[in-house]
Amino acid sequence: MDQEASDIVLFFGRFHPLILHLPIGFLAIAFLLEILSRFERFKSYQPAVEIILLLGAGSAVVAAGLGYMLAQGGGYNDELLSLHQWLGIGAAVASVLSFILLRQARAGKPIMDKAYVGVFSVTVLVLMGAGHYGGSLTHGSDYLTQYMPNPLRKIAGLPPKENKEEKRITNLDEAVVYTDIIHPILDARCVSCHNDDKKKGELMMHTIQALEAGGENGPIFVAGNADESPMIQRVHLPEDDEDHMPPEGKSQLTDEQITLLTWWVNEGAPFDKKVADLTADEETQAVLATLVDPDANKTEVEKLLSSKVAPADEATLAQLEKSGALIMPLAANVSWLQVSLPARGPGDSLVAALTPVAEQLTWLDLGNTQTTDEALKALPTFKNLTRLHLENTQVSDAGLQYLKELPYLEYLNLYGTQVSDEGLESLTRLKNLRKIYLWQTNVTTEAAAQLTEAMPDLEVNIGLEATPQDSVKTAESVDKDKKETAAAESPEKSLAAATP
Repeated sequence: MDQEASDIVLFFGRFHPLILHLPIGFLAIAFLLEILSRFERFKSYQPAVEIILLLGAGSAVVAAGLGYMLAQGGGYNDELLSLHQWLGIGAAVASVLSFILLRQARAGKPIMDKAYVGVFSVTVLVLMGAGHYGGSLTHGSDYLTQYMPNPLRKIAGLPPKENKEEKRITNLDEAVVYTDIIHPILDARCVSCHNDDKKKGELMMHTIQALEAGGENGPIFVAGNADESPMIQRVHLPEDDEDHMPPEGKSQLTDEQITLLTWWVNEGAPFDKKVADLTADEETQAVLATLVDPDANKTEVEKLLSSKVAPADEATLAQLEKSGALIMPLAANVSWLQVSLPARGPGDSLVAALTPVAEQLTWLDLGNTQTTDEALKALPTFKNLTRLHLENTQVSDAGLQYLKELPYLEYLNLYGTQVSDEGLESLTRLKNLRKIYLWQTNVTTEAAAQLTEAMPDLEVNIGLEATPQDSVKTAESVDKDKKETAAAESPEKSLAAATP
């Protein structure tokens, strides 16, 4: 019988959130009309105040009673609950008293009017306090400041807002399973109802100690056995089941999040181990892979080409094409450009003419043109160049000094130029350079080997006798490199490697 009575109390208590807004609205409107009715222009509002105040007082009493019933279910911060409860009861009592005093004042007792105004003003203040602590119980003690912009937080003397954006994992093996994977899931889906302010089922999940302590029914997980863990069992219940977690109406766990929680519990629910320390099946590995920052393992060049750039001006492109330049997008639906100049054409003047599309230009082919060192003076403007063909041009060591201003250059073809050992010094600043062709130039194998030693990630093709450095290519590998280069010249293939 006691259980039945308790259920009835909790049943009616659940109507508290539905009713509590009525006294807030009625009392606020009544207070506003009372103020206005004190002015001659709005004196006609006086009769409305009495009926609205009566509705406000009545609904406040009902809301306070239902709130008391709801509190019997427990699961709330005792201090906040006590403040909210007594302020709510106080608001109900004060609103009833305000109505009584109003009736006395309207009956021709002027002294009661002053008492009425004073009590009604206190009623509104107490009501605001009750509402504030009610919001703290439901949404957390920081619900008013949670989304406050940083400039306002600074004025209020609060610390800067914590960045709640999802943090992508850059090194999966080194990620701490609980800290980097499990806690963010619990924080997003569980902590709002299980924290220090709101302890549904006497369970808190905002700290490791609270999670290990469990709730009123004991521990919520059995380390090493997800099937026997209440936390995992409840997420698998039908959503309309009263024991399902998160409860119906709240943001639900995704299948991927459930997979990760299950994996963590089955692996012993460790709080300090890294991903590399645990065993994961194929399904779990696939889910873990989605947590990794897609840009984490990209080169700087790949990141550049996967970013967006403003389209070049169509009129400018048309004018450049009239000069003989072949201009194409690097791939479909992107604004990055590759430009080839006509064979034996005047490379120096045409390079200068490409300046208006410097931001979009990323591949430039000047091979077999009448290009000299003079043309290379304009190249520092083309900051986004990633590939540069200078084969069979009149470029020399003097021109290479202008290439050091190209931070994304990863491919350079100097075949058949006048470049020598002296000019290679300018290339050591190109940190993203990965492939260079130097065959049929004046560069010696010794200088090529020194360049490889200074830039271990660089592949040098010199087309001469073999050197001890593996990265210095020989003439025997030239044919193979030609085939690889031809394949790499496909824009779609290159961009596919750079985009997510």
